[in-house]
Amino acid sequence: QPIKPPMKKLILSLVALGSSFSLSQAILIDFETGYSAGDLNGQPSSGTQWSRTLGAVNDVNVATGIGTGGSNGITGEDNGSGSNFVFYGFAPSASDLEGTFDSASSIVSYSFDWRATETLDGSTSTNIFAFIVGSDSTSGSNPALNLNIRGQGRLVANDGGSNRAADGLFTVNTYSTISGDIDYATKTFTVFVDGTQQYTSFNGGNLSFANAASDNAEIRLGNLSGGSLSANYRTWNADNISIAVPEPTSAAMLVGALGLLALRRRK
Repeated sequence: QPIKPPMKKLILSLVALGSSFSLSQAILIDFETGYSAGDLNGQPSSGTQWSRTLGAVNDVNVATGIGTGGSNGITGEDNGSGSNFVFYGFAPSASDLEGTFDSASSIVSYSFDWRATETLDGSTSTNIFAFIVGSDSTSGSNPALNLNIRGQGRLVANDGGSNRAADGLFTVNTYSTISGDIDYATKTFTVFVDGTQQYTSFNGGNLSFANAASDNAEIRLGNLSGGSLSANYRTWNADNISIAVPEPTSAAMLVGALGLLALRRRK
């Protein structure tokens, strides 16, 4: 049957609404526009900037070639001081997230690319890199999500009570994408590596927050790869960090509109 004008208007409105919701993309940090080679601290040149929150020396650099089509993101550095334990924080604004964060109901989607640039032959108990969401502490402690990459390609997630480990996920000089959702309503999160969910035997694949009191969507990166000339020191690249908080109202409007469309079709 031909689509009547009121129905056609509704369908067009749904298409527009659905597009606006699905296109409510995360902030994508590709370390190119506004960035220059050198210390991550204080970059990009405008807008929300990274700040070194723990550690007195530069241990994370924007890689050479960024801003001119480079694609190496950031890299862990050996500063020669005997200590490489350092954290950098990024506190996204509402405009960064393209949505209003609500610690009682938001679902935060995260993603980043990571690769080792030296052989991962260190101990599976030694952390190399940390990716943390939901902590405004200087070190990134007590977050919602706490992921650590260790020697032998091990990925560790802390579920608030213990560490969950998945082994052999990373190889040298090959980027992998780590992603998932952080649900502040249920206080759970998921972790995928290259599209495959990890830790699926726990709570149906959902892990509990490292700290249920976490109430923000801030990002922390940590270079944890040991001291200068340490056998555990391994360099790495991270790139294409994204984080998004889609507006709950947009989702509700879309679901409601789709329900109305279904009702009209039944009539």
